[in-house]
Amino acid sequence: MTIRLRSITFILLILVAIVPVTVLSITLYKQMYNFTYQSVDSRLAASASQITAELSHSNEVLTNGLRLLAEQDSVIKSIDELLYSIQLPAILGKFVADTPLVESLYLVDADGFVIESSGGNILALEQSNILHQDRASPFITEKIGTKSKIYLIDNYSLVTRSGMHHSLVHVVPIYSDNAMDHVNIMGYLIAVVPVYALTDAVSIELQDQESLAIYFKGQQLEGNLIGDDNYDVSHSSSLILSGRAYQNSVWLSIKVGQRLETLDAQVRDSMAPGMASSLIVIIVIIAVVMLFAHLVSKAFGQLYALIKDFEKGRQSEWLGESHIAIQEFADVAALLAEMKSTIGEQLHTVNKKNKELARIDKLRASYLEEVQSLNSKLEFKVEERTKDLEQSMDKLGQSHFFFQQLIQFRRILESSGGNREIAKAAIQILAECYPNGGTIIHLPASRGHRMVNDCLGVDVENFELLQSRVLEKSRRSWDRFSIEFKQQLVNVFGIRCGNGRMGWLLLNETKLTEDQNNQILLFITELSAFLENRTLNEELDFVARTDSLTGIKNRKAFDELQFSLETQLDAEVGLFIIDVNGLKQMNDQKGHEKGDQLIISVARVLGECCTGITAHFYRIGGDEFAAVLSGEQLALAEQLEERLMARQNNRVGIELDSFAGEPLVSFSVGYASTNDVDFSDLYKLADQNMYHNKQSYYSILRQTEL
Repeated sequence: MTIRLRSITFILLILVAIVPVTVLSITLYKQMYNFTYQSVDSRLAASASQITAELSHSNEVLTNGLRLLAEQDSVIKSIDELLYSIQLPAILGKFVADTPLVESLYLVDADGFVIESSGGNILALEQSNILHQDRASPFITEKIGTKSKIYLIDNYSLVTRSGMHHSLVHVVPIYSDNAMDHVNIMGYLIAVVPVYALTDAVSIELQDQESLAIYFKGQQLEGNLIGDDNYDVSHSSSLILSGRAYQNSVWLSIKVGQRLETLDAQVRDSMAPGMASSLIVIIVIIAVVMLFAHLVSKAFGQLYALIKDFEKGRQSEWLGESHIAIQEFADVAALLAEMKSTIGEQLHTVNKKNKELARIDKLRASYLEEVQSLNSKLEFKVEERTKDLEQSMDKLGQSHFFFQQLIQFRRILESSGGNREIAKAAIQILAECYPNGGTIIHLPASRGHRMVNDCLGVDVENFELLQSRVLEKSRRSWDRFSIEFKQQLVNVFGIRCGNGRMGWLLLNETKLTEDQNNQILLFITELSAFLENRTLNEELDFVARTDSLTGIKNRKAFDELQFSLETQLDAEVGLFIIDVNGLKQMNDQKGHEKGDQLIISVARVLGECCTGITAHFYRIGGDEFAAVLSGEQLALAEQLEERLMARQNNRVGIELDSFAGEPLVSFSVGYASTNDVDFSDLYKLADQNMYHNKQSYYSILRQTEL
């Protein structure tokens, strides 16, 4: 395929002049279009915001006007007095005339009957959805109350303009306060605002080529249709219609848009002067490039003719006859003449060199075959070493990933809340480390933590049967053993949970490498250490807060509860102080062992009395007990006191000796609550009441002995 020089010149002309100018024009048009689009977009956003603000202001003026009108004495008195009702048409008409959005206004009495209206349609009002046709009163007054409401009505007879036009209905109650602080509803003001009144009020704010529409829950109520494909530039703004003392509000969407075709027209008008200037510049550039191309084409044509003459061995006489000669071309002709004499010698030398190169090429081919063989062997060895290295790197990566997961598991254990969370974290981490098999975990119940059975990646039909298999196999060793699970042998690892309790972890993997086995044992060791430490801490905490003699909570637990309740704002607390009567006499006469049995009996009686009422009962001293009620439990304080009194002077089940009879349990009770005293003085008051009760007890006892 050959191309003439003039064709190449024309192509260069297109590439150098026409294509760049065309691309520049298209780019300029796009930039101008984007600038115009952004300008229109900003203007529409501002228009939507301004229109929403104006409509919100008009609605606020309307709601305030309705509220002030409902508070006028002339309107309130005109409901019941004929003298004042004569003025109603003028008052309602003036309000409609002064308020642009309102088209009609109604005054309705407390029974729901229309007293007077201005510019309205009473029949249409009765047919609207705020009226009730099954009652003697057409207006549902019990749903309005003392606060105003606003409705969006689709009864098109409420407005004067023909067509399907929605309207907004404001219902404002008219009431007066009597001396008994009771609100007396006397009537209602009902103002009808057509939705087209909103569009008419703000249409003057729209600029040329802008369209406006009002939407409610995606349904267009009024305005030009926008939002279709012809409106590529649009903005929406939310309009909330409500007012002070209103029970509800109506949310409308104000949408302003402009057609896309108008943007094209604006861009064309803006670019028309520049396009004319650009066209002139393009024509001038094309003319200059064509002139330059003609000169270059002529020069290359002369050079081409000179080379042809040189190939044929003839003299180029036309070069000397030309009126205009290019010095560079003349120099090229002289150079070609000089080269003609040396080309023959060079060709002879080249042929000789080619023979030598052929011999060298044969030697090179043999060397290449030998090198290729050596390369093949080397590549095989490198591939073997690469595979070994990849396997080592995979093992190292797996170990690194496992230790990262182990560190994360340690953090989870430090912040864990119970066995359920620990079990979830354990099986999820093991599933990430060993994704090919499932995991089952069992954690036994401990103090404050329930038993947990959980699994991931494997189904367990019967946990009890699986637990019995594990216990049967674990008699020999709890560290690691195998059981049959789903017709194959799987590995089970024992988890030490403290106090001799053991959990276990089942990994549904038939074969484990030595590294994997060591990793899992390290994981189990970490989990066992945490559970054993947690059990030890819980036991120490239980011992620290439990009375060693009675087994109920001690003074430390009581003080912690008091501190917790004291930090709560407005906490309602009731406190019972119980002191055993006759303990000293029992210790002196029968010995401290019998006295301790008496204290244990009183603790048992206190626990039985508190059952179903409160779990907070304590031994706070040698013979002193306390019971705490909070919140709703205060309502059961009297019931608890009755239970305590009913257990007075009952047999305690302590065998003293063969001569004396079984002793009677007796204790003094004092009660106080935050309803009577501040929390800081609660213990003091309850203790004082207890001592008063004890003094009465011993006074009665002395009188009985006398």
